[in-house]
Amino acid sequence: MAEIEGTMVIRAWVEPAHDHPLRARLISSQPGQETEFVETAADTDAVLLAVRRWLDRLQAPEGTPGT
Repeated sequence: MAEIEGTMVIRAWVEPAHDHPLRARLISSQPGQETEFVETAADTDAVLLAVRRWLDRLQAPEGTPGT
């Protein structure tokens, strides 16, 4: 089993009537985190940025949570 692991669930949908029709809700957790972290995004770049932030936090050295 991995020494450090986390979970992220992405729910994405399209709302055609909006200027930015893509919508997403990202729910993540990682070791030492008591609650889930929830964020939303309204375009592909924002979703990818949120995933990258989560991966960066997962890889952060011990003692630096949330970086």
